[in-house]
Amino acid sequence: MARAYSEEPWNEHWNEERAIRLVKAIMGNFQSIGLAAIDDDQVVGGLLGYVDPYAEEVFFYVSELFVIPERKKCGIGKAFVQELEKIPRIKNISVIQLVSIRMKRFTVREGYVLNGTGGWYKRSELSSR
Repeated sequence: MARAYSEEPWNEHWNEERAIRLVKAIMGNFQSIGLAAIDDDQVVGGLLGYVDPYAEEVFFYVSELFVIPERKKCGIGKAFVQELEKIPRIKNISVIQLVSIRMKRFTVREGYVLNGTGGWYKRSELSSR
């Protein structure tokens, strides 16, 4: 995660302790799910999120989706989204929700729609809304 967020547009400086705290915080949420892309015993990407049982619908909120710089555009993000879209069938989720700073082409290509607050969402096939 630290390597993924070290470049544009974030330019953030993470240390291992803070990254572990963030992962633990996200994974401590209600029905959290974490996916990892691993190559040669190294995490090269990850997706972390949790179920948000909001009012009349159940959302899955993607809190973090990252891929290390040298592995971007290799299909890892797409593979995460494909796995993510299996979750609604398992957990009766109506909407997948994520915030993206620099993934407009990716999110549009994968069928996500921009909401009015800067987030992206995609309705589940199970959703009747």
